[in-house]
Amino acid sequence: MTARRETIHHKVDWKRVILACMADYLDAGGIVAASAGLALWTKAFGISPTVLGLLAALGVNAGAYAAGALVGGILGDHLGRKRVYQYDLLVYILGALFIIFASGTWMLFAGMIIMGLAIGADVPTSWALIGEIAPDHRRGSLVGLTSVFWSAGPVVVLLLAFGLADMGLMGIRIVFVHLALIALITWVLRRRLSESEMWVNARASQSFDLSQIRSLFQNYSGRLFFVFIVHSLGAIALGTFGFFLPYILKTVGAQTQAASVGFNALYYGLTGLGVFVLFMPLVDRVNRRVLYGLAGALTALSLLIVIFLPLSNPLFVGAFVVLFSLSASCGQEQLYRVWCQELFPTMVRSTAQGFIIFAQKVVLAIWSVFTPLLVAHSFQAFAWILFAAVAASVLIGVIWMPKRPDSLAMVGVKADDVPAGL
Repeated sequence: MTARRETIHHKVDWKRVILACMADYLDAGGIVAASAGLALWTKAFGISPTVLGLLAALGVNAGAYAAGALVGGILGDHLGRKRVYQYDLLVYILGALFIIFASGTWMLFAGMIIMGLAIGADVPTSWALIGEIAPDHRRGSLVGLTSVFWSAGPVVVLLLAFGLADMGLMGIRIVFVHLALIALITWVLRRRLSESEMWVNARASQSFDLSQIRSLFQNYSGRLFFVFIVHSLGAIALGTFGFFLPYILKTVGAQTQAASVGFNALYYGLTGLGVFVLFMPLVDRVNRRVLYGLAGALTALSLLIVIFLPLSNPLFVGAFVVLFSLSASCGQEQLYRVWCQELFPTMVRSTAQGFIIFAQKVVLAIWSVFTPLLVAHSFQAFAWILFAAVAASVLIGVIWMPKRPDSLAMVGVKADDVPAGL
């Protein structure tokens, strides 16, 4: 009964929730700012498709993000959520400065890697904090709010990039200045926040060491694998379009830089709106299996548009963006965030997320290396691969989705406390 009482909250601590959600604003903002600058950097610094793939694989969208999540997740359970998500923003600012003043490819690589490390460390600890301070009956909804911020960052970034398109490389530099300033303000405000009470209570009764990590893989291996495989397969499409959409629209669809950025802004804007209007009100109330299946079907339908209709036609591009964004607002990405909070006990929650993000980003990093080459060689074959990955993610998620746990699973003192599922 003590464990249950510790997880029941009646009021939302909006200050901590919003400042934790800023991780997603800066996360997606950094990724999309980089995607908006790809074509410009390629021209300015003479970057080949191979080097471009390496930049995508090692930077904010994949490799460095993965390493940051792994280390940050473990430190989040060992030292606390606050220490990690507070100070990693200083590293984020350092990475942004490298990109702002980049005079060559090596500075872009340095900036992308440093920013990726910071973003990766920030996300699992911030999500864990929100899951632990949320009221039991609103946990899914408040975790969903992270996706609203994840969409808001790119919208602001892309609107800035759209408005500054005529300035070329200087316009992208200004976009990264904006991200550095937001990170600085968030860092100042986070310094006064208190630690997660759930983590403090758990830490008082047990320490975090290698035995906790062994216990995670021994007692929760099924859940770890389920979340990893569903998220990794789904994120191949989400991660690709999140980073490469402007590049694809400009190179394959022959869209202008302004149009490519504009469509990307529409994608993120509709995704955030869908999360706020659909996912957040529904996730704690409806059958999640049905919600997930319907969203996955829409994602598959949107990819069929890309496969069979020309991206040179703005009408078809718009139809794809609308369907893909609405499906993304209620599907794999959103439920993955909720599962990470509900399926793992307090003392390894951040670590579990770190391992899942690390493994998924490694997959995305490998995929990103080949993405520019596949797009250039055969875009239709490339799109079919995305379709197959999405279909597999939907089927696995619908068939093996774990049961929604009660509040005891949030504390998770024993593996047996978690309701049956995977």
